[in-house]
Amino acid sequence: MHIGLIGGIGPAATDFYYRRLIAAFAGRHTALDLTIVHADTPTLLRHLAADDREAQVAIYTRLTARLVAAGAECVVVTSIAGHFCIEEFAAVS
Repeated sequence: MHIGLIGGIGPAATDFYYRRLIAAFAGRHTALDLTIVHADTPTLLRHLAADDREAQVAIYTRLTARLVAAGAECVVVTSIAGHFCIEEFAAVS
C-alpha cells in the first residue's frame, strides 16, 4: 500500500510517523511506499485560530490530489492541531 502523509504542520509528528512506518515495514520485511507533502504551519495555525475549517480542508484536498497523483492509496494528517477540521476533510476525501 502506498501511504501519503500530509506533513510539515507538525514536523515532529511527521518525523514520528515516518520513523514508525519505516520500522513497521522493516519488521515485516516489506518495502515502504510513501510520499510526504508539506503543509504550511503558519497557515494552519491561522485557520485553526479563526476556526476556518473550509480553508484548511481546501488545502488538504489540494495536497491529497498531489498524493493520489503520486500513487497514494491512503492519506494521514500528521498533526493533532491539523485535526480540527478532520471530519469535514474526511467527508470530501
